[in-house]
Parts: sequence; C-alpha cells; structure tokens
Amino acid sequence: MASLSPEHNVEICIPSTQPSDGVTLYVISLCVGGIRWSVKQRYNAFAELHEKLVSNHGVAKDLLPPKKIIGNKDPSFIEKRRSDLELYIQTIMDFMHHTLPRELAEFLDFHHYELTHLLQSMARQFFKEGDHVLSEGHPVVFTPLQLHALSYRLKNPLPTNVATANETDFSHVVDFVSQVKHLVIKGSNQPFRASNIIQNNLTFTLNTFKNVETLTLTEANASSIGHLGAVRRTTRTLQVNQSGMTQTSDILLCDSVYRETVEGSDPHKWLMLIDVDISCNQIKKIDDSIALAPNIEKLNLSCNKLSSVESLTKLPHLVSLNLSNNMFSILESMHTKLGNVVDLDLSQNSLTSLQGLSKLYSLASLNVSTNNICEIAEVSHISALPCLEILIITGNPVATVVDYRTKVLELFGQRAAEVCLDNERPTQRELEFVAVLQAIRASREGRLPTLSISSPLPATASTITFDRPDVATAVSEYSVSK
Repeated sequence: MASLSPEHNVEICIPSTQPSDGVTLYVISLCVGGIRWSVKQRYNAFAELHEKLVSNHGVAKDLLPPKKIIGNKDPSFIEKRRSDLELYIQTIMDFMHHTLPRELAEFLDFHHYELTHLLQSMARQFFKEGDHVLSEGHPVVFTPLQLHALSYRLKNPLPTNVATANETDFSHVVDFVSQVKHLVIKGSNQPFRASNIIQNNLTFTLNTFKNVETLTLTEANASSIGHLGAVRRTTRTLQVNQSGMTQTSDILLCDSVYRETVEGSDPHKWLMLIDVDISCNQIKKIDDSIALAPNIEKLNLSCNKLSSVESLTKLPHLVSLNLSNNMFSILESMHTKLGNVVDLDLSQNSLTSLQGLSKLYSLASLNVSTNNICEIAEVSHISALPCLEILIITGNPVATVVDYRTKVLELFGQRAAEVCLDNERPTQRELEFVAVLQAIRASREGRLPTLSISSPLPATASTITFDRPDVATAVSEYSVSK
C-alpha cells in the first residue's frame, strides 16, 4: 500500500494527453510503493499550483513552461508542453519529496491514495466536522482503504518526511472513531478511482472503535477484518449485505484463525447482539457459530441459498425470522428447529406444503406468498395454531381458486374473524359465507352447526358478534357465486 516511508520512492511522469471539452488534459501517472494511480490536469491547474508553490515554498518562478494563447491546440506544441510539464513536475517532486506540501499533495491526489496524506485529510475533516457528525447520530461511512490507513498508522510511526499541523494531527482521527456509534464499511471489488487499488483486498482492524452499536458492511469483505476489538462487546445491530458470505462464521468469527465455535470462550461472543441482517449473500449453511450470539431476537437471512434450517435452536430469544427468497422446497418438523418464533417469512421459495409448520404454536405471523402451494387443504396444517393472526399466501396457485379467501378462512373455525389474510381483514359478507361453509361441513360430519362468528374489529369496540344469518339465503347466494 502506498506510503511515503523513506524506503518508498515516488515515480512520476506524464505519458499522454487527452482532449476534453475544448481543452487539453495532461495525464499524470504516479507510483508509490507498488500503488499506481493517474491524475488528469489542464495547464491552468499547473499554473495555479505553481503560483502557490512560488508564494509559499520558494519555488523558482521561471520553472513552469510559459503560457501560450495562440497555437496552443497544435499537436506539436501540445507534445512539447507535455514534455516540459513532465520535467517540471519531476523537478518539483525531487525538490519537495521529503516535505510534500499540501498544495502539491492534493494536486496529485495523494490524499486519495497515499496513507499518510489520506489520514491527514481525514483528520482535517474530523477536526472541522467531527463533533457535528457525532451529535447528529447519522451513520458514519468508512472505506476499507481508510480503515487500512488507520490500522497502518497505529502500527507505524508518522514518517519523518511529513509535516503536520494541529488540524491534521492523528489524534483527531482516533478521538472521532472511538465515539462512532453506527459504523458503515462500504467495500468494493472494483479498482478505486483511477488506481490499481482493490479495496476488498486490504486488511484492517477495528480496535479503535470503542462504542459501535450498529455495524454495517456493504459489499465489503468480512475476512479482511484482522481484529474486531471492542465491537463484539458493544454491537447490538449487525448488517452484512452483498458481501459474498457463505456461512455465518464468515462474520461472527471473521478475525479468528480457525473458523470454529469455541462455545465457552467469552472473547468470541456477541452478547449484546439482538438484530442481525445478513441478507443478500451466498449463505448455504447456518453453522454453529450462531451460538456466539445467543441473544438474537431478529434474524434476516433472505436472499441467500439456504435449503434447510440448522442451529437456530441455540437462539432461545429469536422471535422474528426472515427466510424469504431462498431455496426451501420441503419443511420438516420446523418446531424442532425454530423454537419460539413469532414472525416467520418464507415467501419466494419453492414450498408445496405447510405440514412442517403445524406445531409452531407460538407463530403469530406467517408469510408464504409466492411459493408453489396448490391445495386449500394445506392451510389446515396451520389453521389450528392458537396464536396465528396474520397469514399471507397470495402469489401461490391456490390463490386462484374460486372463493379462495372464504375457503381458507373457513378452516380457522371460530377464529376466522381474527385472521388477517393477505393483509386484509375478513369482511362481514365473507364471514357469513364462512358460517355457511362451516354449517355445511358440520352437517356432513353429523355435528350441530355453530354459526356465531366474531366479525372484524370495528373502530370503537374490541369484538362483536353479528346476527345469525339467514342460512337459506346465504346458501343460495353462495351457490350462485360458485
């Protein structure tokens, strides 16, 4: 990684030019410690830089090639100017390499790519805006490059050839990051700006982050984290999205040499963690590392490659689970795998049956929309669940059946009015038809019909019962509707 350490030389040249909007841009190519990048500047930018260097740093005034107004578009002139500007910038760098001033560093984009000047730019920003950013409480976004620079600086002293001012003191960075509560790490597998830096290949530690409550990784490589520091002990909400994870240990044990759960080992536990979103990855397995976060209440595993559920019984506090958009086709004895889940989302899978959910007695909300459920009878497997009040089943073939809603609600018996089906409460007319269906079913089974069903909740009362419908009229209406 680029660093202005004494052992790193700066290679600089202007190999080419590029026309842009009627002006000529000179392409400056740099290399520091194996890191290469390019900067495009017009002649006027060179002139402005030169004025500052002459005024503030004693550079000879006649060192810059003179300006020419007539004929400055001629190819031979542009080539000569390119050669002269290359000699100019090389001379300046030879003269100022050991005390690279801010004006020159920013002209050459050192503050984007080179670690020391990148940190000075961060220090300057936090010195001016840090208190305001922290008081607002908004998420603070860092790139792997910035975190790599921070980690590098903690292990190495400031190079002696770099001048510092009060506003660029490294302590501003340390003080700021130690107070960040919502840390966002935004990674990338693409070259950074105009360089050969791939940010997700850079390693870093989070040792200086002492108060993180929400940790978010987006398109970042969790395996690049060398040490989590205090983050494990303070984080309550964890989000890792589009990061290519294949198993839960990729983040929960990201800084462990051996990705194996050491169940009794406190240093690896996430005891404050209650909300985990690791959606949009490549997770195929929920491994035993999930036990390191025993207090999770909400877990989002949507948009992964799961086809079975394992290890979640190790989360005794789990109440909300999102398994949508995975690869589930069969559910077997889910009550032995999910514990006391209250809210379950299994939408956008390939399910054909709900039988495996029949003993999830704590379930209050179930979303199985957009699956392959074809038979109304499948709902009977969950209709006896005592707490189930919200059922979303739209998007399945079964939803195209005539009078689908009333037939589904009828399976819930006297609780039909309590069920919100596909985000809609049953209407009184639907409940009348449900009562008729129940009467017909009771007649077939040789039982006395019970036609008293609670109606949907009105705005001013908790529960009411409507008058017993005229069965003959209702049956007639129901036959016509069929």
